[in-house]
This record gives sequence, structure tokens and C-alpha cells, in this order.
Amino acid sequence: MIRTMPLAPEEIEYVRKALGREPSREELAILEAEWSEHCSYKSTKKLLRTLPTKAPWVLVEPGRDAGAIRLFDDVALVARIESHNHPSAIDPYNGAATGIGGIIRDVLSLGAKPVLLLDSLYLGCLDDDYARWLAKGIVKGISDYGNRVGVPTAAGQTWFAKTYNKQPLVNVACIGLVHPGKILEGRVEPGDIIVLAGNTTGRDGLLGSSFASKPLSGNEEDLAAIQVGNPFLEKLLIDALQEAFKKHVLRHVKDLGGGGLATAIIETAAQNNVGFRVHLDRVHLREHDLSAVEIIVSESQERMLLVPYRDKLGELLEILDRYGVEYSVIGYFTRSKRAVFLYRGIPVADLPVELAVNPPTPRREINPLPPPPPLPKLEADIVDTLIRVLRSPRVGSKAWIYESYDWGVGGRTIGVPGAYDAAVIWLRDGTLRGFAAALHGNPRYTRLDPFRGAALSLAEAYRKVASVGAEPLAVLDNVNSGNPEKPWQHAYTAAMIEGLAWMARGLGLPVIGGNVSLYNEDSEGNMIDPVTSVLVVGRVSDVSKVFPNSLQGCGPVLLAGITEPELGGSEVAEIILGKPVGRPPKPRPSMEKRVAQLAKLLAQEQLACSAHSVGIGGVLVALAKMTIRGRRGLEVSLKTVCEKCTAFEAAFSETPARILFEVKEDKLDLVYEYAAKLGVPVKIVAMPIKQEKLVIKINNYMHQISIDTLVEAYTWAEKNLVRPKGD
Repeated sequence: MIRTMPLAPEEIEYVRKALGREPSREELAILEAEWSEHCSYKSTKKLLRTLPTKAPWVLVEPGRDAGAIRLFDDVALVARIESHNHPSAIDPYNGAATGIGGIIRDVLSLGAKPVLLLDSLYLGCLDDDYARWLAKGIVKGISDYGNRVGVPTAAGQTWFAKTYNKQPLVNVACIGLVHPGKILEGRVEPGDIIVLAGNTTGRDGLLGSSFASKPLSGNEEDLAAIQVGNPFLEKLLIDALQEAFKKHVLRHVKDLGGGGLATAIIETAAQNNVGFRVHLDRVHLREHDLSAVEIIVSESQERMLLVPYRDKLGELLEILDRYGVEYSVIGYFTRSKRAVFLYRGIPVADLPVELAVNPPTPRREINPLPPPPPLPKLEADIVDTLIRVLRSPRVGSKAWIYESYDWGVGGRTIGVPGAYDAAVIWLRDGTLRGFAAALHGNPRYTRLDPFRGAALSLAEAYRKVASVGAEPLAVLDNVNSGNPEKPWQHAYTAAMIEGLAWMARGLGLPVIGGNVSLYNEDSEGNMIDPVTSVLVVGRVSDVSKVFPNSLQGCGPVLLAGITEPELGGSEVAEIILGKPVGRPPKPRPSMEKRVAQLAKLLAQEQLACSAHSVGIGGVLVALAKMTIRGRRGLEVSLKTVCEKCTAFEAAFSETPARILFEVKEDKLDLVYEYAAKLGVPVKIVAMPIKQEKLVIKINNYMHQISIDTLVEAYTWAEKNLVRPKGD
């Protein structure tokens, strides 16, 4: 295990000088975990400081296990996003499952009750046997863990591309609820007792944080870094902690995630300017021959650091006993500001806490990125292209994924997955209040232009939340990129964070948390397509008024926003040319805000009966999906969508800041009035028809497609690439 630690020679020399002696192997293991990219963010910390994090409604900023906002005066929303990329590439089932377990515990650490899971999956081509095996294992891991632990997985997105055939990206998020006054402050003092509760400590997950902070080797030793989950134990831990929260017996809780025991306690001590003494031989173990160093850095799952109030230790232990949750009282915090681990009474590690949490900052170079390949003039048969786009796994039905999730457990989820552009969750507190959440990322945009790619990913998640009628409030991000030691790869990381910061400021949204996953490159050292997954959460005042994205038959469909001839980085460009080409569309934060305000107003006054964000594939694809989901016909005028565009551009342009609204016939004048006041261009682009058809008007010709034909195309990928292949 020590041989695989990638501490740089200069870092080891730095430790020698700081200590004035040779570090012990336990100390080296501690520093390897703490100084890994996964835990320290040493290559990105400076970049991440550019993100806006403050707003009057922010209760917990980045730095804790999760972020928090004031959703309503009496309700706080707690959220966390995390990647489990490397583990899922080696062991897709356990890698994805333990990612779910980890983010649930992060939300628990603030005293919240987990109520929603989301996932953003970047998978390989489904016609590749290995990629399909990875995809199915990842989906099953998320499904089994979330279903068994009793938290619904009700929203997310899935992207398919060859770049992820062997190395998928798995980003997962969790949202919880708590009263604002009951958020755990994370404070500890000298003399406070340290309790380790939950699963036994074993050899699974050894140095997992280091494993996630270097390129995959493909060696058998990587398997030792994969954690194995136990959702039934996690459910017991959740229930025990919920009772402990209600009885106010805990002052601090922290997940044992990356870096295991060492990182959890050291980070707690650093945040509170204290030290600690921990007895490793008091830890409850799975294998009784574990060495001190293995106990320190094991990342066995379902374990949490608990710090009770001084007079509440007995009450805490009684609760844990009653729920059958194992625990060990392993030490206490001190005034020394030193991290001391003892094994059988002998100190095996004695480090300044300040040294452990402050690695030397590496020098990272950034090379200028080349411009994206130019986009040639695109023209093709519009009806044929629509069918081809709907058959794309990126656009088509994802029912094979969300049908495996228990999206309705807990009775809070409004509608089935896919019925709304964002997940809508009811508080179930005697009111109709709730929240909305959407997760989005676009690797194609990001590969072509990382600044625009990250900005547009945030814009799309924001728009999805807005399109149900919610008020977007906060952002969490997951930056997935390449090797920071290579200047051209690190340039993507820097540009994505810059684009994310720019768009967040433009939208007036704080970033309350996030994650960075680096070293995502193949065995030849080539970066797999980078992407920033963005989670946006928003307030819903009345869940009975949110917009579905299926046609309801109440009136014409209006397009809010401006359409430009922007096919760069689009789905149709890749389908026609066989590769991503061109510069992605221009982000438009000001228009995004105005369109979102219009959506909120239309929902409050019930002036529309459905809405759908325009994203990948453009307006025609969005309209086709509305007809598919509502089984109602439309007649579409492409000339109305964009007068200066060709019909092809009007159909498939991916210009952002656009939402389609199905407006009640007798409310059109009022909608026009509100849109004008907000400065939002609106126009009727489709009219309802009685036949179950999509009729497209192109240059005075009418092209008809039955809804059955659209459905056949929309479900083609899962029928032909997923389900026939068996389990």
C-alpha cells in the first residue's frame, strides 16, 4: 500500500523539513490522503475561490460536507454533489453504490433528513459490450443502494459517447431538509469525545482518495481502493442519527469519506483550531489483524464521526445500541493543535494539524487552448434528421434507467421521472410548499469550448428548474477534468471554473458546494471528455402549480426567448458530421433570468398548462417530446421560430435561454403583456391539432409524422441497444 502512494519527492522532503525528522509510515499515509487532490484540492483551490458563494439566503457556504440555503423561513435545504468516477470504472456496481452512500452521509452531517437523490452519468456507447456492462452495473449500483436506503432517485441526466467506453463519469447528488435553527454548526472544543459509529473498519477502500487522485493504472491493486457498500446498515445509521438530531445530543457529525478516519478527524480539528488524541486499537474492526496504518486510511463505508455534547454521551450510545449500530469511543479533542494517533498505547503518528491540512501548492501551468474545429454549412432533410436525433441515446428515452429507481419512496415526489423538466419534491409539512432540482452537464460543449460548456451546463440546469415554475436559488458543481500536471489538460479545468463563475454571477446565484475530479484520462494519457455537472435547486411555493412538460391540449405553444442560427456543438452537427464540430452557442445569462421570471409568473397565475426547456436538439426536438409525452398533435411553423435562420437552423439550433409554454387560449393577451414588461420576446410557434401527428410547415410545405413514429424513434435506443442484450 505504501509503495502505491504518489507523494512527490519534493513533498516528502517538505515533510522532513517541517518535522525535523523522518516521517513514520503512518504519518506518510495520513499526509498522502490529506494532500491528495481528492481531499486537498491543491491544484484547484485558487481557481475555486473565484466562484460566488454569498447571498442572504445562504446558511452554509463551501467548506463543510454539504452546503445549505434558507428555502423558507422555517425550512433549510442541504445539498451535496460528488463524483465516484475512478471506482465506477473498476467496479461499476460498488463504485456507483458507494457514491450514493457517501453523499447521503454528507447531507446527514449537517443534521438534515435526506429526501432526494440525483445522478449525472456519462457512459460509453451502448453498442460496445464493455461499455454496456459498465453502464448497467452503474445504474444497478445506484438503484440498489438508493432503493434499499429509502431515498428516492427522481432526476438526473445521462450522456453517451465513445470517450467514456472504458472510463465513465459518475456524478451523484443528494438533497436534505432541516429546520434552519437545527443545522449542526460543526463546532468542537478541547475535551469533546470522539465516537466512531457505523460499519466495521476493513481493508476495502484503502487509500481511495489517493487512487482517485492519479490516472487509473488498470492493475489489481486498484481493486483494494474500491469500497463496498451496505445500504441496510446505512438505513439504520440514518434512522439513529435522525433520533439523535431530534434529541439534540450531537454537536458535530462528519462522514468518513476520502481519507477515512484520518481526514475526518484532522479536518474537524483544523476547522476548530484544536488537536486530538485517537486510540486506533479501540476502533471496531472487520479483520482483527489490521495494522495501524490500515485503520487510519481505510475508507470502509457507512462510518461517521460523531461528537456528542459533554453530558449526552450515554444518551447517544443508548440510541446507537437500540438501532443496532456499532460504535467505538476512540479519543478526544485537545488544545495541542496536534494530530496524535496511538496504537496499543504507542504514538504512531504525531503531526501538527496545520501541516496535515496545508500541502505545498504545486506549480500548475496552463497552455492556451486551440479553437474548436470550424462548422461547415449544415443542411439535410428536416424530418429525417428529427428521427435520427430522437434515435440518439443522448436524446431518446432513458426509461430503462429511471424505471429501476424507486423514485416515489417517501411520498414526496411530484410526478414520475421525465414528467417534469426538474424533480419537484413536496415538503409534506401541511402546506403545498416544495423545491425543484435539476442536474445537467454537456461534455460536447465543454470539449469544444470549456468556458462556454460549463456556463451553458449551468444555464440548462437553471432553465430546467425555472421551466417548472420554480425560483432558482443556488448552485452546486462537479468539475470533471484531466491531469492537472499537463498544462493543456489543466487549461480545461481552469476554463470550466471560469465559465461557471461567470454564469453564476450573471444569474445572481451562489455556489454553495461542489467537487473536483481530476486525472480522468485513458491508459495512453489522453484526457477523456471533460464536463462540469451542475446542480441547481429552487423554491416552489405551491407544488400543485408546477408545469409538466407534456402537452395538455389547452392552447397554442409559445416560444420565449430569441433563436439564433447556432448549430456549433449541436446534436445534429455530430449526427451529420460524425464528430463534435463548431463553437457552442453563446451563453445569455440576462435573457435566462428574464425567461425564468416569466416562467415563475405564468406558474403563479396559472396562465400556462405545460412548459419545456429548449436544450439538446433544439426547438423541434423539444416540441416532439411534448407531443410524445402528451399524445397530442401539433402544427409547427419553423419560419416563426427564427426569421433570419434557414428552416434547418430554426429546427435544430441550440440557442440557450428559451422555454416553450403551452398557453391557455384565453390568457394569450395577458402573457404577451407580462413578457413585454420583462423584456422577453415571445411568439406562437405551434398550434394544437386534433390528429395525433406532428405537422411541420417547411417553406409552404406540410410534412406529417405520426406520434407513433416519433415514439418508435424516441424509444429505439433502449429497445435495440439496451434491453435485448439481457442483464
